[in-house]
Amino acid sequence: MNAPLWRHAAFALSVALLPGALAAQSGPALTLQQAVQSARESNPDFLQTANDLRTARSATRAARWDLLPTANASSSLGYTASGEARSGTYQLAASQPAFYTSGYSASLNYQLSGSKLLATSVARAQQAATQQRIAGSEANLVGQVVQQYLSVLQAQEQVAQAEREVGRTAEHVRLAQARLQVGAGTPLDLRQAEVQKGQADVKLLQQRAALETERLKLGQVMGAPLAPGTQLTSRFELFQPRWAADSLVQIATRNNPTVLAARASVAASRTQIRSARTAYLPTLSMRVGVDGYAQRSGDETGVYNQALAGAQSSYAACQRDNLINQAIGVAPRVCGSNPSDAAYQSALRGLISDQNGKFPFRYTRQPLGAQFVVSLPVFSGASRQHQVEEARVGAEDAELQVRSLELRLQAEISAATLNLNTAYSTAQLQAQVKQKAAEELRLAQERFRYGAANSIDVTDAQTSLALAEQSEIDAIYNFHKSLAALEALIGQPLR
Repeated sequence: MNAPLWRHAAFALSVALLPGALAAQSGPALTLQQAVQSARESNPDFLQTANDLRTARSATRAARWDLLPTANASSSLGYTASGEARSGTYQLAASQPAFYTSGYSASLNYQLSGSKLLATSVARAQQAATQQRIAGSEANLVGQVVQQYLSVLQAQEQVAQAEREVGRTAEHVRLAQARLQVGAGTPLDLRQAEVQKGQADVKLLQQRAALETERLKLGQVMGAPLAPGTQLTSRFELFQPRWAADSLVQIATRNNPTVLAARASVAASRTQIRSARTAYLPTLSMRVGVDGYAQRSGDETGVYNQALAGAQSSYAACQRDNLINQAIGVAPRVCGSNPSDAAYQSALRGLISDQNGKFPFRYTRQPLGAQFVVSLPVFSGASRQHQVEEARVGAEDAELQVRSLELRLQAEISAATLNLNTAYSTAQLQAQVKQKAAEELRLAQERFRYGAANSIDVTDAQTSLALAEQSEIDAIYNFHKSLAALEALIGQPLR
């Protein structure tokens, strides 16, 4: 046997042993349910959408807590340098010493308005809409996983078909070589067989590359690359669909996640209308608080002199008033201690020193204060009317969106049902075409073996069978993909 014949025989043997080698090297099994679960847990795009629910729940909690009063506490420290004290152009004091101040404030505040009362309802409605949007995103993700899972299986079938084609063309080359050796064939027959064998090899190489590409895409949508040698174990049977489009539309109207999300958005928009109308209601506010302060002068002597001068001035004025009152027969008033007395001055120094010693934490507490305010909006331009109208338009747009989705869903389900029935009929017809093409190849090979036909007849028959096999594979998986698309539209499995 010459070298080309040995090479072709070795290749044919390797093709024959390939399924066993693959089975021996098979990796972990992956079902469709496992692929879907992996996508739910790891797909980054879906996880980004799912994170919106955390924000929505936080908004609901914040709206509930916003109905409770708020408590505030603050502390302060201050410094004022010495110098001339003025208020605008009016001089308060020619010279005042530096001052250090400290204080605290504690208050309990409460505000109640119509928008705050409805904030919880608005947040819950928006949370429900977010949950439905996430459910819709999850349904789309499941649909993508199913479609890609089917694409990988389809690519595997195409590889298997390409391997069968390589085996058939290798057998044809062997037969052509045998006929040439015994003088019953021609070199042209051999070259034609070898050309077709080379084309089959190229096709197998391309199909294997396409399979790896589809596997990479499946790992991408799952959110984690497939382990080497992973075997897809879920299988899908071809069956005749018997669903009516009208009944499927009714199911989809109740279950389609996109429609449900749109309806939840309508409910949230209607709540927004009620919230916008609360701008016409009064607002109630309440505050209860206590304050304290402490102050220290940077120059006790200056403060003492100012206080003593003020006391002496007041005492002198009191004395003058008493002289006048005595002259007109009015009883004199008590003027208090004389600031010129040493005892008074000593007590004044002690008082100022004690006040300076309170800084920074020996506060002087102010009386408890409380305030209750009722605010009624009388006129605020057209802003409130604009907010209400904007909310109404948003609700109407959401309702129209639901109507648009329902109409589109009805059309898509009708088209998907038609595509599914067509795909089933196509798969049935392609199976018949493949049987006839296989019979045609068998007859051509028999004729070629006995010299009644040339190599071109065999290669044409092989090409026809290869196309029929590929078309049958495509038709079968188009059926399954059409069924998966229909299931995604109605929002529930049909298998």
